[in-house]
Amino acid sequence: MVATVIFKRIIASLIIYFSIFIHNSIALEIIRDEELENFTKELTVELLNNTSINVEDINFYFVNNKEINAFVTGGKNIFINTGLITQADDYREYQAVIAHELSHIIGGHIFNTSAELQNLSNKALPVYLLGIIGIFAGSADTAITSIMLGRASVQDGFTYYSRNQEASADQAAINLMCSNNINASYLIGFLEKLDRKTLDSISNENYYRSTHPPIDSRKEWINISLKNKECEFENTQILQEKFNLLKSKLIAFTHSKQEVTAIYRGDSNVDLYANAIISYLSGDHSVSLEFLNRLINREPNNPYFRELLGEIYFAKGDFDSAIINQSIAMELINEPSDLYFMMIGSYLITLEDQVSKYDGIKNLKKSIFINPKNTYSWYLLARAYAETENLPLANYATAERYYLIGERGLALEFAQKSINSIEKNSPEWYRANDLMSIISSSLIED
Repeated sequence: MVATVIFKRIIASLIIYFSIFIHNSIALEIIRDEELENFTKELTVELLNNTSINVEDINFYFVNNKEINAFVTGGKNIFINTGLITQADDYREYQAVIAHELSHIIGGHIFNTSAELQNLSNKALPVYLLGIIGIFAGSADTAITSIMLGRASVQDGFTYYSRNQEASADQAAINLMCSNNINASYLIGFLEKLDRKTLDSISNENYYRSTHPPIDSRKEWINISLKNKECEFENTQILQEKFNLLKSKLIAFTHSKQEVTAIYRGDSNVDLYANAIISYLSGDHSVSLEFLNRLINREPNNPYFRELLGEIYFAKGDFDSAIINQSIAMELINEPSDLYFMMIGSYLITLEDQVSKYDGIKNLKKSIFINPKNTYSWYLLARAYAETENLPLANYATAERYYLIGERGLALEFAQKSINSIEKNSPEWYRANDLMSIISSSLIED
């Protein structure tokens, strides 16, 4: 499957927002956000103690979808709907879902599923051919599953096989949580929040075809398992506070102003954060700045407040203030971030002077060094090279971007344009040659 990717700038705090087209008219909207990614990794690190997997091995993708859902694919990729987070009340509910999906990876269910496919006829579900397994909600015609599959049926033998994997993942998730002093009863609490209407839409007669056991059965098995474990642990208050802020942010980005202001009417940090974001999205920058300055006075070391402040100043045309606040955010963050280097790079290349543009190029190259698959950084880098009259490198950066989004013909065209003028034996020259070779070979094979 070759996916087409289209980028659209919204704001820096949800900086990359792109669509992966599975079919001609259907797309997954993927959101990238530093706060969201870091918090998810923080929860994941807690779960991976005493396992053979590191958090760096896991690729998280966040889908802009209000349905409660998550799934894993081959290559240790976990997809999580934003609705799964916004409908949780406790960070441990979210962590329980991560534990469930991690259990599919740790249990080798992706590999086992690939082997099991050899025993199925050609009528097996496309979802397994795409490598997707572990749809948390379990319905074959809801949320992400409906996007990728429609209403295809599952062969009975594979259904039974997949159900066993789901039951195994539930049990393994409990073990992951309890062994790391996390209350696993929140797995039950979150199961109860799954979309009952969707589950009820599957008739009792055909429920045996669902890839997941019934919710009631899962809850019963989990309760039985918990009776034999010491697993009643207290929450970590700082994680709950981080979760509440993240949840308010996602609600502000994915709901209407009327909904956001109805939910967040107080003076707490989560109220101020949600209203700062929705005010900004509504174009009321002065009100948004007021909310953010109050937040920064309360929590001066929060990098995400500074990040959003920088984006608002950028939208107002105050580029110097945008760069100052983004620089502060980068100092406050715990580790280098491809998103943060990309953001300050985008601010710097907007300035007219050449020194700032070259500084922007340096930051964009750092972004790509951290994450070579950041296609928006490649786009910005191509633009910056063009604006500094370095067309060979602009063509090269464009080739890299087209290659990443699956446009092999255009990637080859721009790589060929760049190769004759790029400094020979430079890293870009070698990479352009590699791209031409890789793409030409793949086109021949097709």
